[in-house]
Amino acid sequence: MKIRRYSLIRLIRRFDIFMAKASVNKASSAPLVRASARDLRIAPRKIRLVTNLVKNMNVGQAVAQLEHTYKKGAPMLVKLLKSAAANAKNNFSLDPDYLFIKSITADMGRVMKRYFPRARGSAFVIRRKLSHINVVLEERKKGKAVKSRISLFNKKDEEQEKPENIDQAEATNKQEIKEVKHQFTVKTDEQKKAGKIQQKRRLFDRRGGE
Repeated sequence: MKIRRYSLIRLIRRFDIFMAKASVNKASSAPLVRASARDLRIAPRKIRLVTNLVKNMNVGQAVAQLEHTYKKGAPMLVKLLKSAAANAKNNFSLDPDYLFIKSITADMGRVMKRYFPRARGSAFVIRRKLSHINVVLEERKKGKAVKSRISLFNKKDEEQEKPENIDQAEATNKQEIKEVKHQFTVKTDEQKKAGKIQQKRRLFDRRGGE
């Protein structure tokens, strides 16, 4: 009996160590970035036509795909993806070029009821369905980086990467262009007379003008 008890204690200890290791591995996994949009004025059936195009895609490619999609829900989903990418960059310091859409769901929201008059004074119910969208992003660094077309990040990065010499050169070029625009050409007396004669000919050459 003593041997059996000792063996059971060893098994329990091994099981505890295994569970601790498993919990550590789960905690060290890549963070999942979540974003949601609630009460969108579009039916879930219609927004799912757009979300199905973007599943398991890179965020930059998804935004480029949605910008060329002629659907009502496309700009709504673009705004949500940009918000999720901003959360990933600012809160978790992740690279937006490696972000992929792990899951995206469109759920039913509230239903607003409107009434329309029909025959014999009856009221016909119109149901305006709202939808909730939930997006989960994940960072994957196995493949090549895909340059994101999200202008939210590119503008800021380009402003930070510009050196001071380039800014000074651009400022001097702008000043030179302004000076050239403000310069006036000096005409001689003969050129002025020729210009007046041409103006008179244009006036009197018109139909009905004498």
